[in-house]
Amino acid sequence: MNYGDLIRDTFRITLRNRFLWFFGFFASSAFFNFPSGGGNFDTGDFEQSGAGPSALAAQIGPGVFENAALLVGLGLVVLLILLAFLVMALISQGALSESVAAIDRGESRRFGSTFRAGLGSFWRVLGYYILFFLIGVGLLVAIGAPVALLIGGTFAATQSTGARVLVAVLAALAAIVLLVLVFIPLVIISQYALREIVVRRARVFSSVGSGYGIFRRNLGRSLLLWLVHLGLMIGIGIALLVALLLVGLILFLPTIALAFAEYTTAAVGAGAVAGLILLPLLLAASGAAGTFGHAYWTLAYLRLTAPTETAPLGTPPPADSPPALG
Repeated sequence: MNYGDLIRDTFRITLRNRFLWFFGFFASSAFFNFPSGGGNFDTGDFEQSGAGPSALAAQIGPGVFENAALLVGLGLVVLLILLAFLVMALISQGALSESVAAIDRGESRRFGSTFRAGLGSFWRVLGYYILFFLIGVGLLVAIGAPVALLIGGTFAATQSTGARVLVAVLAALAAIVLLVLVFIPLVIISQYALREIVVRRARVFSSVGSGYGIFRRNLGRSLLLWLVHLGLMIGIGIALLVALLLVGLILFLPTIALAFAEYTTAAVGAGAVAGLILLPLLLAASGAAGTFGHAYWTLAYLRLTAPTETAPLGTPPPADSPPALG
């Protein structure tokens, strides 16, 4: 595999097909973290008063109960937005894989055909994510449970602080090594499996075996592909961050100047305008980076699975070929 050609083709497809950036933005946001938190109430007051729910209502305030419908409505809106992002992330995974493969074959793709391709593979991509999520959880349990039992058994068996610390540190280091050894191959296999599902139309469960087969047959190249991808994405991320910081500084210079001059209203207006200009640039940069990363693995998959053209045994040489020696 020519890694220079792979990177060049990835940049070419990313820059020449900017409509893919829309899908790249969602594809790079396939997973969400849901922060959780809650109010801190003084439970001692409830225990002393013994009032129970009435004390809770008094401390929270009647306004919360009066606006419960509004809070529920806002919660539903947030949930629908997150659900829409998740659906678009799943659609974008299939859309990018299919369209990059088609463009690499020399076919033409547009926004509509790319979106339809993503819709066509939606349920298989959803099954793929559920399957790999369960595999990941199972591997975490398989690694974490023995480590937790070892540490817990040591704490129960001895009161020595030194022994406890030594076992805990060694177990944690062993767990980190196992996680690296297990999850880096899993990430690579998952990349191949996704392309098997979308490009080859494989079934969800069989794609795992196919992805593992590609990884096993190309072990060294797969690990090198992962390292090159990691380095490229770090470099692209740093370059985009520096560029966006410089552009943001230029855009917000009037805001800063007005704020120092104590023109508060004008500073707020200038900041809003600068933010509206910077936001599309942030979205475009995120979409371009997501498209590049996705296209990189799709092209790598196509290069690794391309059939080798070899002449069958017994085929006579061309008439004008020189006679074979020996």
